[in-house]
Amino acid sequence: MTRLLLVAAVIAWFAPAAPGRQPAGRSGPLVAIDFVAFDRNGGPVLDLKPEEVEVWIGHFRVPIDTFSIVTPATAETAGRLIVLLLDDVTIPMAATARVREVARRFVTRMAPGDRMAIVTLDGAAMESTDDSSRLLRAIDGYSLRGGVISIDVLGEQVLKTVSALSRQLTEAPGRRKAIVGIGAGWVFDRPIPAPTVGRDLRVEWIDAMRALAFAHANMYVIDPSGVGTARVDNGATGFAHATGGHAFVNTNNLNGAVDQILRESANYYVAAVADPPVGRGADLRELEVRVLRRGVTARARQAIPGG
Repeated sequence: MTRLLLVAAVIAWFAPAAPGRQPAGRSGPLVAIDFVAFDRNGGPVLDLKPEEVEVWIGHFRVPIDTFSIVTPATAETAGRLIVLLLDDVTIPMAATARVREVARRFVTRMAPGDRMAIVTLDGAAMESTDDSSRLLRAIDGYSLRGGVISIDVLGEQVLKTVSALSRQLTEAPGRRKAIVGIGAGWVFDRPIPAPTVGRDLRVEWIDAMRALAFAHANMYVIDPSGVGTARVDNGATGFAHATGGHAFVNTNNLNGAVDQILRESANYYVAAVADPPVGRGADLRELEVRVLRRGVTARARQAIPGG
């Protein structure tokens, strides 16, 4: 099942009002919406003004209370917190060296104040640290575990791992956070099997989406297998995109993928809006960030918790 179908099913749990109307009785705490913006060529746009941005929650446009851009120069808390989730179950043996190479690039490009952690899909983990030598030793110890796991069990494992990691990230406020799945794109970015293949994992998907949103964390995916080994939608759909991140699949530019993730995790916008009353009883509400400037698009998580 695709992300689009899942989100459609989730937001159908409450009746949306007509687009373009402002919900009455706007009240409640502020909700912080983080997003990144790009031009037509995929380059970052870092000079947007609040009047150029619209935030829509559950088909309602909500006014922006505060608007800011976070960069290394303006961040109140230095550093990012990044979890590298390494696929040691399904990745082909020939790609394990590239998994290590991608992970090493993240470590070698750490900035002052950054912290990282290494986690494997089979459950091995380490605490976050800013000690690059310790991180590199953990990467050197990465190896393929293998084993036969059904698709739905594997999808459940991915979603529950992301949920657990996100809840741990919630305990580290003030940092930009990301979970980066390095391995088979179909595992990390397509954890929901087709209905004819395995059981419905919608509950686990919703739980992971909620946990990521509460942690203000995004999911990214880098498939190191290279061109011709994965789908060719340029990461425009899937689990990572739904969280406000991106899936780098069917590409040989792995260094570029790492650099873009690090750039996005250091330069982004935060728009704070009042929590509208619509859909608060739903597990998730549809979120859309629109940019009015011609040629510029925003990428944000596509759903936020209802309550």
